[in-house]
Amino acid sequence: MTDIKFKRKSGEIVYFSMDGHAGYACEGEDIVCAALSVLSQTMIIGIEEILKIKLKYEIDDGLLICSIEKNSSEEILSCQVLLQTMLKSIESMIVSYGKYINLEIEEV
Repeated sequence: MTDIKFKRKSGEIVYFSMDGHAGYACEGEDIVCAALSVLSQTMIIGIEEILKIKLKYEIDDGLLICSIEKNSSEEILSCQVLLQTMLKSIESMIVSYGKYINLEIEEV
């Protein structure tokens, strides 16, 4: 199961993490894990390369942590369309693959 956590500050997403492999299928064939990986890495690329906003992140096997908590309020606001789209995409995936994804949303 992949544990996913989003943190909101004043309603805006400022952090997300994904930890663990989904376990839907064998390594290399797990469509749930692949979809989550693409979503999370797309967020980092979108924020850094398209929006040109620096962010703090860590990537390791089965782990991705991304934070914009220390960014300016303007930068945080600029990232919201991407981050909200990611969250909605994950919520959509949970409809079909919910037993492989644990989603937690926390207000900080």
